[in-house]
Amino acid sequence: MKTERPVTKKSPQDLSSFCSVFAELSPLPMAAVEGPCHILCYINPAFSLIMGKSKEQLIGKPFCEITHLTSDCVALMDRVVRTRVPVSHTEHEHSRPRPAFWSYTLWPATEDKRALGIMIQVTETTQFHERMLAINEALVTGSVRQDELIEAAASSNAQLHEEIAARKQTEEVLHRARVQLADRAGELERAVSERTAELVSINKQLDAFVYSIAHDLRAPLRSMQGFSSMLVEDGGSSLSETGRDYANRINDSARFMDSLLQDLLAFSRIAKERFQLEPIDLQTVVKSALARLDNSIRQANATVEIIGPSPSVMAHAPTLGQILTNLLSNALKFARPGVAPAVRVRIEDRPHSIRVRIEDNGLGIPKDQCDRIFQLFTRLNAKEFSGTGIGLAIVEKGIERMDGLLGVDSVFGEGSCFWFELKKP
Repeated sequence: MKTERPVTKKSPQDLSSFCSVFAELSPLPMAAVEGPCHILCYINPAFSLIMGKSKEQLIGKPFCEITHLTSDCVALMDRVVRTRVPVSHTEHEHSRPRPAFWSYTLWPATEDKRALGIMIQVTETTQFHERMLAINEALVTGSVRQDELIEAAASSNAQLHEEIAARKQTEEVLHRARVQLADRAGELERAVSERTAELVSINKQLDAFVYSIAHDLRAPLRSMQGFSSMLVEDGGSSLSETGRDYANRINDSARFMDSLLQDLLAFSRIAKERFQLEPIDLQTVVKSALARLDNSIRQANATVEIIGPSPSVMAHAPTLGQILTNLLSNALKFARPGVAPAVRVRIEDRPHSIRVRIEDNGLGIPKDQCDRIFQLFTRLNAKEFSGTGIGLAIVEKGIERMDGLLGVDSVFGEGSCFWFELKKP
């Protein structure tokens, strides 16, 4: 069953009260005027706020005195009273530092078809007009610059096409270069492989040659030494002085040739041998080398002194022993006539390495010869002293293999100082 709710009809007084409350709470500035002079008879708080005056200051004054309405707008208000047709009107105020715009909406207030006055709604539209002007200016500027933008876009597009074409050309050049590089790399790889094969073959031949020196060549030399010694000893009475001299020369030459072959083998072994560097106690190797040279030290009536700490170095023990033996042997051998050799092994601790100095009081080396004494077969005093000229070359190659440094300081006639440096562990 449908229930109908009764509609309560409000009285004109209630409706008037509701409209009054609505106007008071409205955020829109509203006012009411009456009479031919359009005297303000009502304003809401929003109207008082926009005008910057209190209600008491405004009620009872003509509307045109408190606003910026022109005579045209006054005539418009008269027309609204006469015709009872609402209208809208906008005024432009020039008195402010910045131009302002006012918008008015006017509609008649009537009762029983009798005009009582006019209700007015006021709005300041300055910001709206400024935005409209800015939009219009932007549109005008855009239309003026449209041709420039189109031309700039066309230029950029053309430039972009040129850059794309240049990039494609560059990529083609790079592609050809990569192909050529790959071909060249293949050729180099084949050449390196062929060269490596040749070097392997040469190394094998050298190994065979060294083996031949070590075994095949030294055997005849030992025979020559043995037979020449036997000839001098057994047939000494039957040989003339010249014959004995020849036999002794054969023996000496065979002994020298055997020493030369041994030194060449030692040089070859140091140059080719693969070894791992490890921490080695330096003084232990020095004392071992001196022990091997004990006979030479006694025969020369020499003094040997070790000065400095007992550090460890990164080295290959057999190679380091060979180096010290060769340097100490030279210090004992190249002594000045009538002067007993005095040798000092000075060990110096440096920040990242250990320097070993072999100092002597011997003959010394001429300054212009210091650069060539480490070359193979170099003998500065060949007539006075025996030797193969390979000992210092072995020293240089050994220090090089152990990633060290080598040098010599010498004063001719006063002595020499051979030094080398090896890294700390």
